[in-house]
Amino acid sequence: MTSGSRGVTLLEVMATMAVMLLGTAAAMTVVSQTSFSNRRTLTANQAGMLAEQTLESLRAQGCSQEPPCGNMQVWDNQRIIYYQTAGGEPTRTAPAAGTIMRQYEVAIDVDGLPIVGSIEGGAPSLGEPLVTRELIPGQPGNVINVRVSVSWVEPNRTGRQVVVLQTRMSP
Repeated sequence: MTSGSRGVTLLEVMATMAVMLLGTAAAMTVVSQTSFSNRRTLTANQAGMLAEQTLESLRAQGCSQEPPCGNMQVWDNQRIIYYQTAGGEPTRTAPAAGTIMRQYEVAIDVDGLPIVGSIEGGAPSLGEPLVTRELIPGQPGNVINVRVSVSWVEPNRTGRQVVVLQTRMSP
């Protein structure tokens, strides 16, 4: 017998295939988790955009002079439902049955002395600096806190996910 190069054994081929299979499975897991993470980020960004648009539209209305910010009272405790589909822009009209969509709930909260009964949590919800402070000496209660919360249900997570934006307004 002469010594020569020997071929690859079946055992070596199977070991190589097992290593390749593990590598492929790991790569598929990374791709899957990246896709899942991108979807969650897109959803949170969409919610942030809805909160920003709502807050900007409230700010654009401005605060009335008399009573101070009285025109904002109609917005306190309002809830608006938006639907997002692959079609693009969020809409307040529910899509047809069977359409894949995500539902966002926009909640508006206005707190301040000009709006009677709006400060739900008492002193702790007055914020810092206090929403009850005087901007003009002798005229208390001319500042309001406007908070917009957008929530949605995220698959494979417990509870509602929430994005919150807030600002202060005065006449």
